[in-house]
Amino acid sequence: MRKTRARPGGKEPEPAHEKVVGPTDKVNIPTDLLRTFVAIYQLGSFTKAAHLFELTQPAVSAHMKKLEQLIGADLIERNVAGVNLTACGEQVLKYARRILLINDQIVNSASQQRTLPVIRLGIPNIFAAFKLRPILAEGPDAIGNSRLQICCDHSASLLRSIRSGYLDLAFVMTDEEEGSNNPLRSWPEDLVWTRAPDFTFDPDRPVPLVSSPNVLLPDRIAIDALEQANQPYEIVFTAFDSLARRSGAIAGIGYLPLPRPLVPEGLVIEEAGVLPALSPVTIDIIAREELDTSSLNPLIDNVERIFRS
Repeated sequence: MRKTRARPGGKEPEPAHEKVVGPTDKVNIPTDLLRTFVAIYQLGSFTKAAHLFELTQPAVSAHMKKLEQLIGADLIERNVAGVNLTACGEQVLKYARRILLINDQIVNSASQQRTLPVIRLGIPNIFAAFKLRPILAEGPDAIGNSRLQICCDHSASLLRSIRSGYLDLAFVMTDEEEGSNNPLRSWPEDLVWTRAPDFTFDPDRPVPLVSSPNVLLPDRIAIDALEQANQPYEIVFTAFDSLARRSGAIAGIGYLPLPRPLVPEGLVIEEAGVLPALSPVTIDIIAREELDTSSLNPLIDNVERIFRS
């Protein structure tokens, strides 16, 4: 290390120090504001974020207003479909994820009793009734000392949660237009028209459809097939809940498009030629950015086998 020479006939100079940044020299962003921002994006809703943190919706809105004031820019645009990030919001999201990750690592490393790491897995809610029980039965054995948390949502929301860093792994339904980038694994699943056994289709009337209000991928594929065949249709039953849609189809109200492995008791597959053939969907296994999945291969193998069975 270089030493400072004393000046002849004078006092020895003071050693050089880096400038100490005081608390008022920089803007400090509280991590709770960043957690609220990330949750709003990954859940797509101020209301859902409020439920997650057990806050009121005005409190969540106040968090966002304070964060935007500290940063000096709008981060979120609210619309009928949910929330979208501004260009600045996309950049802040990346930094927020890193800050929260580092914050949690510091807290965990300082804890006297270390908590077990968590693996967050996302599956489409349409698969929950058939696949959730075996995943819960076999999943924990495949992740060693980690804890498994599962999130069920529609595929578009699961993709957002992967990109925001909230989920570690997700199984999502996609098609050629909205396929995932660099999936770990991928395979096709046939999409079929299902109906109640005693339902009879009248070809002189529009095709009655059971659909989700936000028109999920199987619904879009079914509608596209009918429109391309110039076949009139009518949405006669809508519900966000997949079990409610299944119940509507079992009651004989109309057709419900489903992946072939998910056809439940109480529904049958329509004969070929009655309605236009449906394009298959693709099941992608995707991981969050920078996640080392080598230790997760046993979990991925188990869940893939369950999905494909």
